[in-house]
Amino acid sequence: MNYLLLFFFTILSACTNNTIQKQDMRKSKIVQLPGHYNVQDNAWENSDPNYDAYSSFGEDLYATFSKLDKDGNSLGLGLIDKSGKVIIQPIYSSVTMRIRTENDFFVVSDSLNNYGIVNSDGVEIVNPQFDDIYFGNNAADSMDTKFGLIKVSKNDKKGYINATGQIIVPVKYDDLFMMGKNGLIMFQVLIPIGNGNNTAKWGIMDFDQKIISPPRFSYPSRFENGSVTLVSEGIEYDVNENGIIKKK
Repeated sequence: MNYLLLFFFTILSACTNNTIQKQDMRKSKIVQLPGHYNVQDNAWENSDPNYDAYSSFGEDLYATFSKLDKDGNSLGLGLIDKSGKVIIQPIYSSVTMRIRTENDFFVVSDSLNNYGIVNSDGVEIVNPQFDDIYFGNNAADSMDTKFGLIKVSKNDKKGYINATGQIIVPVKYDDLFMMGKNGLIMFQVLIPIGNGNNTAKWGIMDFDQKIISPPRFSYPSRFENGSVTLVSEGIEYDVNENGIIKKK
């Protein structure tokens, strides 16, 4: 029993120390990573044992790096540019993607696999809280970002946030799809059809969640030249950017 207690307190102490170290890192920001840029290898080389010895840029302008504890274990990942300037502090479990907009944003995650967003100034505009942040997975997600919105999910429900982290559409829909710049959104509802199966129907609403059409369409689509054709129960409908729906 004494050995078990000793083992438990040793593990607890190690976890506590690791947490304290990460909290300290949040308070003391790193401005410049030690080392130098190796042009031939396109990598940052660093002889300081407190950090990764080698960080490759690949085809990007940025590279991830780790802050290490005394045993060489990572305390968190951060991001640098080719001058060694620290863009994101090394406090995250991952820095997964770069959202290329007017100002770059980066998707980060914590140790619980919650995702958030940090901007190119290193400011955490969305703290890690979502199950997923959708960008670049497909053309629809990329188009959402072009319209100034980023789709997020929590507990299998979707919503939209903007570039400042403000929730534009609450995270409570089965799926969402931007129809165009006019602010109309298609929302998905999964309708049970028996034997544990569902069928997906799409409705239309605006940013204020005013319902333009209840969920009845078979698939979402985007406006082209001010209108779009949608199908419900085999019947085609013409929908214009003002939300007027007419049977064809």
